Amino acid sequence: MQSFHKRRALIAPVVLLALVGTACNSKKSSKGESPSGSSTDSSSGGAKASSGSDAPSSGTSSSGPAAGNDKKEGNRITGDPNTVNTAEATKGGTLTYTLEKTIDNWNVLTSAGNTFETAEVLNSVYPNTFNVNPDLQPALNTNLLVSAEQTNASPQTLVYKINPKAEWSDGKPINVDDFIYAWKAQNGVDCKKCDINSTTGYAQIAKVDGTDDGKTVTVTMKSPYSDWKALFATLMPAHAATPPGLDAASLEKSFNTGFATTPPKVSGGPFVISAFQKDQSVTTERNPKWYGTGPNLDKIVYRMITDATQEPPALKNGEVDAMYPQPQVDLIKQLDAMEKIQYQLDVGLVFEHIDLNLQNPALQDVAVRKALFTATDVTGMIARTVGQINKEIKPLGNRMFVPQQKGYVDNVTSFGYGTGDTEKAMKYLTDAGYKMAGGKLMDKAGKPFPALAMRYTEGNAIRQSECQLFADAAKKIGITINVSPTDSLGGTLSQKDANHKYDVIVFAWVATPFGSANAALYQSNTAQGSPSWGSNFGHYKNDAVDKALADSISTTDPAKQVQDLNDADKQLSEDAYTLPLYQKPVILAYADKWANIRDNATSFGPPYNTQDWGAKKAS
Repeated sequence: MQSFHKRRALIAPVVLLALVGTACNSKKSSKGESPSGSSTDSSSGGAKASSGSDAPSSGTSSSGPAAGNDKKEGNRITGDPNTVNTAEATKGGTLTYTLEKTIDNWNVLTSAGNTFETAEVLNSVYPNTFNVNPDLQPALNTNLLVSAEQTNASPQTLVYKINPKAEWSDGKPINVDDFIYAWKAQNGVDCKKCDINSTTGYAQIAKVDGTDDGKTVTVTMKSPYSDWKALFATLMPAHAATPPGLDAASLEKSFNTGFATTPPKVSGGPFVISAFQKDQSVTTERNPKWYGTGPNLDKIVYRMITDATQEPPALKNGEVDAMYPQPQVDLIKQLDAMEKIQYQLDVGLVFEHIDLNLQNPALQDVAVRKALFTATDVTGMIARTVGQINKEIKPLGNRMFVPQQKGYVDNVTSFGYGTGDTEKAMKYLTDAGYKMAGGKLMDKAGKPFPALAMRYTEGNAIRQSECQLFADAAKKIGITINVSPTDSLGGTLSQKDANHKYDVIVFAWVATPFGSANAALYQSNTAQGSPSWGSNFGHYKNDAVDKALADSISTTDPAKQVQDLNDADKQLSEDAYTLPLYQKPVILAYADKWANIRDNATSFGPPYNTQDWGAKKAS
C-alpha cells in the first residue's frame, strides 16, 4: 500500500501506496503518510485492453450538480464518493489548503521526496497518465491523453496517444521525451545512483518509441507488467532537466538534485507554482498554457501547519478554507460545532502501522521483533485513540489489502501479534536465550538490551499515544523505548542517512489501487535493481518475499497476483518486520461555500481535481 509517509507510488507509496510514490502516481508518502499501493486491478494478458477512457478522469466528474444525492447529518456530508459536494463554480478567487508537513524535497519519485504533502501540491503541476478517483478506481487522465491501451500481449505493448494540445507552461510540447526521461531515470540501469523510490514497471521496459512528432508513445515491455496503468505517474519535463542529457551522470544530477532542491518552474497541470516560503507556504496560480478543463480558481495557497491542534482553529477563523488533518480524538466534536463548515469522514487506502529499523543489530533477531509485536495490545490501542472517533475501526490483518478489497485476508492474527500477551512475548525472548534481571532485559551475552528510539510526527496526539502505549508494552518485557517527535518524516526516514534516525516508527501508507506498488515497500534493494532501498526504509530482506512480489508484478492473472501478494504478506508476518494497526479514518473539512472539493482517500488525496475547485455559484 504509500505514506502516504508518501504518496502514490503513489505508484509506490505517498509515505509517493509510489507504491510513491507517488507513488500510483506515486505520490505518495505525508500527513505522516507515504503512498503505496495494493489492489487487483490488473490488465489480463491477451486482448486489447482499454485504459478506462470510459471512466471519469480526475477532475471531470463534477461538471454538474449532484442531483440532490448528498446527505448531511450535522456538518458531516456523505454521498457518491466521485460526486459528493458537486456544484457549479464561479471563476476566480483563492482557496487556502493546509499541509501538515513541510516540503524538503520536490521530487516525489525519489525515496527522499516521496511524501504525501509534496504530492498534494504537485498533483496540479506534474501530469499523470492515470488518476485514481475517490471510488478507489484508476481512470484515464483525459486532459493529458486521448487514449492509452495495451495493443499486444507478447511482447506486452502499450500505446499512449497524447493530447495534441498538451504542452508545458513554457510552451514546450509534452511528448515522448518526457516518457523516456521517466523510464531512464527509474529503471535502475541507466542511472544506478538515482535515488529511485521504485523501479517497479520501469525495470521491465525494453524500449520507448515516439511517432506523430512525439505525440504517440509506444512502450515495449521485456516482461509483462500487471499494473501497467501505474506507469508514468508524475511526468516531469525532460527539457527542463538540469543538467540536460540521458547519460548516467546527467540523470543522477537532474533527478536527485535538479528536480529535487527547488520548486518546479515548469508545469504541465492546471496550476504553476508562483511562490514558496520555506516551512510556511506554497502558492500556485493558473497555468496560462493549460490545455485541459478549468481551472476555476485564480490561486491555491498551501499553508503548512505542522501542529495538528492548530488546524481546526485556523479553519474556524477563516485563516484556511480546507484542511486534511490527522484524525484527533476530539476533532469531530470541534467540526460539528463550527458554522458554515462541512466535512467528510471516510476510510480508504490508508493504514497506520509500526515499522522496525533492521539496520539496528538489536532488532535483527526475529525473536525480539516477535516479542515486541506480541506484547503490543492493538485492540486496546485503537480503543484509546481512533476508536473514539469511529467505533467501527478494527485491527488490520494485512499489509497489501484493506477489507474493502477482494484480496483481503487476515495474515496477522494467527501469529498472536497485537494481542498484548506479555507471557507469550517473554517466551519468545527466553527461548532465544535472553534473560530478565531487575526488570531489564539482558541480551544473550548478558549485557543490558539497548534502549530503542521511537518516532512519531510532531503534533499528532494519536500517534504520540500509540508510541507511549507501545513503549509501555515493551517495558513489561524489559525493553526501554524512548519516544520523541519528528517535524520531518521524510528526513527521519531518509535513505541518505545510513543509520536512519529511528529504531521504531509509526506512520501510515497512503495507497493506490495497484498491487505492484507494494514492491517498493518490502523488496530488497537487490530485487529492486538499485542501490537504493526505495521505500523499504527499514532495509528488510527476504528472498521469498522478493520473489512473491516480483511474481505479483509480472503475472497477468489477477487471482495469481492476489495470491502472490498474500504469500508475501504472510512471510512479512512471520518475519515480524512491520505491524499493521488499523485502516485509518480520514477527515476532509472545508468551508461549505466551496464546490467540487471532496475526499480522495488514496495517495492522490483531495487535490486530485483542483481544476474543478471554486466558490459555489449563487442559486
